[in-house]
Amino acid sequence: MWYKIHFKNICFCILGTFLISIGINAFVIASNLGEGGTVGISLNLKYTLGLSPALTSLIINMILIAIGWKYLSKTTAIYTLITVISSSAFLGLTESFNMNLESDFINTVFSGVLIGIGSGLVISARSTLGGTSVIAKIINKYSEIKTSQALFILDSIIVLSFLIVLPVQNVLYTIVMLFIVEKSMTFIIEGFNPKKAITIISDYNKDISLDINNETGRGSTLLNGVGGYERKETNVLYVVVPQNQLARIKKIVNAHDENAFLVIHDVRDVLGNGFMKLQ
Repeated sequence: MWYKIHFKNICFCILGTFLISIGINAFVIASNLGEGGTVGISLNLKYTLGLSPALTSLIINMILIAIGWKYLSKTTAIYTLITVISSSAFLGLTESFNMNLESDFINTVFSGVLIGIGSGLVISARSTLGGTSVIAKIINKYSEIKTSQALFILDSIIVLSFLIVLPVQNVLYTIVMLFIVEKSMTFIIEGFNPKKAITIISDYNKDISLDINNETGRGSTLLNGVGGYERKETNVLYVVVPQNQLARIKKIVNAHDENAFLVIHDVRDVLGNGFMKLQ
């Protein structure tokens, strides 16, 4: 079964990079917009020196991957290498794609959607887009800065650098585009049915846990807790379910204990136990 998982992930990487390339060549370049990451650096070089993003992104990514190879897991490193090579290949193959749209607004929206969907597919496949992602991991290794914070700082610097070569309006459109990218990417990663984590405090948690398992097929975890005020020992039930099962969970809890305390959390990603498999 492992080879099927790898095959699916590789297909996601290839499809994702194809969509990103279409977004870059057909919409981003058409309106002289910027980008973050390695593609952003490549676009900067295109606008200033006329160099091909397909070539420059490949060179930059290969250098960065070589430097940061040991900071990535073996699987992630291989996926990243596949992603980088296919990305550069598609950037070259789609270089002549041009929708001939003169609307900066339309180019901003559609580039954001395509790049966001493509990036979401790549990340869902447990790969990275290379470039600044690798550098961010290195910064995290040798400092107290989180990987996400380092990535945000690096991409912000790259985007702001476009102020040197592009009009302010184009940079502002770029920021709008990146916002759309983030929302589209989040939608793909979380899926059409986002997950919810539920914390339940009740004297009937053992019965509630059994019914949740029987009616939804979802496992749960019983934790030992102590009340902060009365110092009374109690059970805390923790379960993660798809959003479409949330109403059923509430009914199960209410049927056992109308005074139960529930806390419902948004979940960014879930691995294992009936959800996405660990790689």
